[in-house]
Amino acid sequence: MKTLTNSNEIAQHLKAHLAALGASGDAVNNPIQSNEDVVSSRLLQDSRQIRQGDVFVALAGHDLNGADFIDAAIQNGAGAVLVDAACDYTPAPNNVNSDVLFVEVPALRNLLGSLCQSFYFSGESNQSQPLPVIGVTGTNGKTSITHLLAQIADLSKSNDDLSPSKSCAVIGTMGTGYYQALVPSANTTPGITDVYRLMAEFRQDTRHDYMAVAMEVSSHALAQGRVAGVEFETAIFTNLSHEHLDYHGTMEQYFAEKAKLFTDFRPANSVINIDDEYGLKLTDLLPIEQRVIAVGETKQTLAFAEYVWIKKVECHTYGLQIELEWQIDGAKETSVLNLPLYGTFNAANIAAVFATAIVSGWSFEAQSFTELVPVPGRLELFVEDDLPIAIVDYAHTPDALEASLKAAKAHLDGNLLLVFGCGGDRDTSKRPMMAKVAEKYANSVIVTNDNPRTESQEQIVNDIIKGFDSPDAHHIEYDRKLAIQWALEHAQPGDAVLIAGKGHETYQIIGQQVFDYDERSYVAGLMADLAQRNN
Repeated sequence: MKTLTNSNEIAQHLKAHLAALGASGDAVNNPIQSNEDVVSSRLLQDSRQIRQGDVFVALAGHDLNGADFIDAAIQNGAGAVLVDAACDYTPAPNNVNSDVLFVEVPALRNLLGSLCQSFYFSGESNQSQPLPVIGVTGTNGKTSITHLLAQIADLSKSNDDLSPSKSCAVIGTMGTGYYQALVPSANTTPGITDVYRLMAEFRQDTRHDYMAVAMEVSSHALAQGRVAGVEFETAIFTNLSHEHLDYHGTMEQYFAEKAKLFTDFRPANSVINIDDEYGLKLTDLLPIEQRVIAVGETKQTLAFAEYVWIKKVECHTYGLQIELEWQIDGAKETSVLNLPLYGTFNAANIAAVFATAIVSGWSFEAQSFTELVPVPGRLELFVEDDLPIAIVDYAHTPDALEASLKAAKAHLDGNLLLVFGCGGDRDTSKRPMMAKVAEKYANSVIVTNDNPRTESQEQIVNDIIKGFDSPDAHHIEYDRKLAIQWALEHAQPGDAVLIAGKGHETYQIIGQQVFDYDERSYVAGLMADLAQRNN
């Protein structure tokens, strides 16, 4: 087993060995079927994902020892193995004389960023990564902003107005890749080897001409070095609220981890929501030469040299109208954007997207924003003529449900009906709390199933209705599809039906069975059927 310490030397050694085996880090020539088909040789930490010619990375961990999975990786086709020197591992006798290359690396975890760069991006015209990366961090808004950026990239024009528009890849909570066909991901921000693998795949994916990557960057990822070495062209700070303190301990430590994206990575552009107290605090931490574009609704935004000020926000039945005053690169202008999105909180998200698109050099028009759609299952509107509006939303906690109800209600002149349930075999204390929120904000409430799992459906509903002050404040329908249909048939044009709890999920768990259930698809079909019936 060789011992190497230099990332460039390790990468070249791996590439030479893999080339001799007939594999490389270059693109395959066959038509691409999925992201995983793009590069033929990859660095992976999960032995279950290994295929012929990959490199298995065995790290010494707190809970799992990567060395315990080396034999499984080799059985799955690993052409080489990188072993952290801290791992206690001796190659099995049947592996010693095999074609598998073993390389021991002291402090391998600390080298992974530079090693991934050398392995995937050497020869990329002297650049360490092939696409500009936009990092988005904060407690809320990360998913919405990355998806909205991807959509604006699709709608923007190339600089010469002759070439076709390009796309922006996404890495985040909902998955990775093209925003309309995401590949599921286990974490908001994947592990470091996966982050670099994805960037390599985006570069070589001939189905989409990517011009950037929009990545959700979680506080856990920053604390654990999952984006080490990534060069962020733009970093966006959304806000900070009470969350993840079981991991970080205090709000100040939570903030310190988020701030690393700006203080340690030094992006070329920092887009910061200065209405948030931590966002304003962040601007004080940055050196004067670091470019900051402030976004916000308060007039303190205007104190910055470059800014996007949310001058006015109006809610209407089918979305938002936002007036922005902005000054970037010396130009001071006003733009009015009409958006088919619910929730005044989206104004801050749109301001950040607007600023980022400008500093990224994307050519777009205000009209483009009328074509945006929300993140799947996040206050997602389904509209048909002469019917109530249907809204599919993922809210499944009291706080989230309250926020969604308040957001929807601000847009309506008519009534707001709510369809919701609570999961079985989970926290029972929130059930009456959900009912109290529902009764406070909705004009009519339909209680139904969510994922009852192995718990009695009747018991779940009984726990919910204990929270209603009025015994006649609700209608019960255990079949979720029938509950949605009942609500839409009893609502009037100008009303809205908020269907909460499932959002983007495509399953329902009843008993121990997992049933296919795509609420978004079902609602779209039901709305179309009701519209046809009206005609």
